[in-house]
Amino acid sequence: MKNKNLIIYIIICLIIIAGLAVWQSKGFRTEIQYTPRKQIQLTNHTGIETSDVEAIASEVLGKTTYIVQPVETFGNAVSIVSKNMTEEQRNQIVEKFNEKYNTKLEKEKVEIVSIPHTRVKDILKKYIVPGIITLCILIVYFAIRFSKIGYKKVILKTLLIPIVSELVVFSIMSIARIPFSRLAVATGLTVYLISIIALTVMFENQRNKYIEELEINK
Repeated sequence: MKNKNLIIYIIICLIIIAGLAVWQSKGFRTEIQYTPRKQIQLTNHTGIETSDVEAIASEVLGKTTYIVQPVETFGNAVSIVSKNMTEEQRNQIVEKFNEKYNTKLEKEKVEIVSIPHTRVKDILKKYIVPGIITLCILIVYFAIRFSKIGYKKVILKTLLIPIVSELVVFSIMSIARIPFSRLAVATGLTVYLISIIALTVMFENQRNKYIEELEINK
């Protein structure tokens, strides 16, 4: 059993080390929402079908990575976000959009906005502080509730398991070059919650076992 645990610990350490090495050399691979990108916005007061604009973007931009998303709640505007977009491509998109919706958008007034990349650490910042606060509260709670099974062990496991779990998840993403996205954030939060639940179940089982042993030895 000890050898099996040792192998698991070694594998975890290797994954984290490899993930950190890839992150240091290449950084995270990110989806288009977080990379340097170009954006234009198209409007039509009578409404826009996103699928129509997607067809236009596909025809003009070809294999260039892009996304089309609604801007207005009432469907009166959409944005086209692309890794790269020239003025000529912008002009073609506006022309085709005017033909499709019988509008008179002026090419020069549909501005190509350059948006800088968003750093992964800036995205994660808003989750780190609440995560740390939650972890500190849990450490105090677990240390009090499960003190009978050894508060030092409880504190150490409560501190290490969620952090190591997160490191493993993001290391695998880094190694496998899985694009960082909202789904990645949701996955990280889910793993964090699962690790907390797993800790709670484990400590409860150990506490119950300790109480049972006390009852037997009476």
